[in-house]
Amino acid sequence: MTIMDDPTAPQLLGAGNWNSQASWDDGWEMDPNATTLRGLLWCRRGLVSAHARTIRAASDGFEQWSAAVEAVWWAVALDDILYSLHDRRYPAARSSHAAGATVIGLRWLRHQHAHSIVVTGRGGPKGNFFGADEGPPFRISPSNRWTPRAEIPSTNRTPDKKSEAAYDSHVAGRPLESPITDSIEWFNTILVAAGIDPTQVIDNNDRTVL
Repeated sequence: MTIMDDPTAPQLLGAGNWNSQASWDDGWEMDPNATTLRGLLWCRRGLVSAHARTIRAASDGFEQWSAAVEAVWWAVALDDILYSLHDRRYPAARSSHAAGATVIGLRWLRHQHAHSIVVTGRGGPKGNFFGADEGPPFRISPSNRWTPRAEIPSTNRTPDKKSEAAYDSHVAGRPLESPITDSIEWFNTILVAAGIDPTQVIDNNDRTVL
């Protein structure tokens, strides 16, 4: 049994209904220091910003895809942070909910971006394009959807069956922005359950200064 399948991990309540107040069944809440909290919220803001640009750039294939790829990187970074802060409760909950499983699928996608992309694609009236030998895990065309995994050249990395299955079920074939939307809902739920308002703004008095 892996930690992701741990049946003894605390359960996330209310995550099946995004209008409900999510919480952990043992009452746990996160109490991050100011530096960690700011990093969490800024990471989420990066994800939300890239998601918005993905939607706005629907008329430009490259701009839309590049914004979507950025959003995927933000999503996986936030997933890593929350995993480290929640310990075993997080992967168990993530595996149990559709939006969380979408994040697992995005992890597989991010790994392809990091390890196997060579040709980034073309769009427009020529229709779908995929490199002959190596290519990206997406289809740039008027539909702008993530490419089925079977069409993505494999790498020599050790296969991750769980993330592959999540990609197939929750990411492949969907419009670029849709899995990212799900990831934002998942992270919002996790932060609320941890006692943190995901929409709060933490900036210096002078917003031009980091």
